[in-house]
Amino acid sequence: MFLKNWLKKSLFRGILKFLPVALLASGADAAVLWGIRAFMDILSGEGPMPLYGWVGLMLGLTFLRLIFLTLKIRVSESWVFAAGARIMGWFLHRLRLLHPRNFHTSAGNLLVESAYESTLVLQNNGAVLFQGAQAVLQLAVFLPVLLYISWPLTLFLFAVVVPVVGALQRKLHKLGPVEENLLRDRSRFRGDLTLARRLFLQWSSRRERTLLSDELLQQNRHLRNDGLAAGLRKNGLSLVAESVSVVAMVLVLGFCAVLIRCGWMNGSGLVLFCSAVLLSYKPVKECARVLPQFRSAVSALKILEEFEKAEIRSSDFGGRGAGSANGYSPDGLFVKNGSFKYAGSERPVFAGLNLEWSRSKPVLVRGKNGIGKSTLLRLLAGLESWDAEGAADGICSSLPVAANAVFFVAQDLELPPRRLLRGILESLKQGAAGSVGGAAAEGSSATAAGCGFSVAGCRELFAFAENFGILPLVEKQGLSGGERSRVALLWALVSDCDTVLLDEPFASIALADREPLLAAFLQAAAALDKWVVIVSHDVLSPEMEGRFSIVNFDGAGER
Repeated sequence: MFLKNWLKKSLFRGILKFLPVALLASGADAAVLWGIRAFMDILSGEGPMPLYGWVGLMLGLTFLRLIFLTLKIRVSESWVFAAGARIMGWFLHRLRLLHPRNFHTSAGNLLVESAYESTLVLQNNGAVLFQGAQAVLQLAVFLPVLLYISWPLTLFLFAVVVPVVGALQRKLHKLGPVEENLLRDRSRFRGDLTLARRLFLQWSSRRERTLLSDELLQQNRHLRNDGLAAGLRKNGLSLVAESVSVVAMVLVLGFCAVLIRCGWMNGSGLVLFCSAVLLSYKPVKECARVLPQFRSAVSALKILEEFEKAEIRSSDFGGRGAGSANGYSPDGLFVKNGSFKYAGSERPVFAGLNLEWSRSKPVLVRGKNGIGKSTLLRLLAGLESWDAEGAADGICSSLPVAANAVFFVAQDLELPPRRLLRGILESLKQGAAGSVGGAAAEGSSATAAGCGFSVAGCRELFAFAENFGILPLVEKQGLSGGERSRVALLWALVSDCDTVLLDEPFASIALADREPLLAAFLQAAAALDKWVVIVSHDVLSPEMEGRFSIVNFDGAGER
């Protein structure tokens, strides 16, 4: 798996950068231990330096230790945030490439939400890996010292602590499924909360609002209870590990008393041994405390591995391959033997669909509700993929040769941030002004934002926007449905796509404005050399219908 392999390599490089400064910090701790030994010699009158010299030395060692610890934290935090950003970037890239079928079922949507939640968990718990490395390094530095001071006492210490900690780790490992279920439950709650927020703004019936609110409250109670139970178990095990270490220290002191009574250890040895244990005990104790965080990180990684296995597109909005039954040519569009059904559904939307539309005129698609007109436009736009078994003849790509060559305005309209549209319009204005200022010919190209439009095309575009009051809507807050539709139509015109698919674009626009707006849109689209396909139930005048190639769609083809 790419993510897991990358994490291993990245962590290995991070640990390599971390180890030198961590080793220096451990060396400073060892120097502090030597200072304690020197202090005891000073008290006995055999010290290597006077007391004031020892104080200055210890202050210097403390300052060096602070520097090394700061560098250590800087290295670990830099890796954590860099890795977190990379993981989030991987998630966003993977999300863009996900096959549309992943969103056909609630399980697929839940997996996406859980994967996002897992990226945050990994970012928040990544530091535990470096804390574990520090604990191992600290033990590696001080274990020989402990064995040198008193090997019986050291063996007793590890015989008591290590087996118990290992048993606690195994118990924490068994909490893995609980952690993963909590992540999924939180993701489900987030999705339901987003839906409720939208409905609370648009749905006025008190009964449904109350029922939905009660369901969210019930989910919240379940999350509270399950989270509390899991948290108590995790932290309880962590506290047990810490308590075991405290009990072990008490037993060690008792064992020390036995050794001193038997003459195998003196008071100086006891002080040095306890000092060494305390210096190595803190990172080990911190490591025990973060065991629950490590368990959470492992659970998050498992969910991301599951997300990585989700089906992706054969290519990102373009390319050739199975699952593509529609094609484009300079003269139009065709669909050959197209088949499609939604994941989890037994009934196909299309089976053996064949279409052929010419670009000579705009296309008006009519048909009954529920026969698949909106699904057809999504397939033509590349937002869905034809079933592979329906493309056995190997037809060309689902979009024109240039990716992103189709602009689709959906019936349930969602607008991107309008600052993007504002930037495109500003670029087009500057490009058009530059062409006109340079005494360009009528057919010259005013290039802006990567789109080559003629001066006449730019004039028609801005005339459309100004005549129907769309430009102020780019800045307005709180757009109505009709205003959102007007902005979407302008966005379709300024796009760099030469094919525009519109699904009921005038449903929210006043009846009196629909036909004039449609006429102006078609005129601007023609000036910009864009081919328009519209799905609509609107009743048009004979003159307006004459501007279209009318397709009566019945789900099996055209008639």
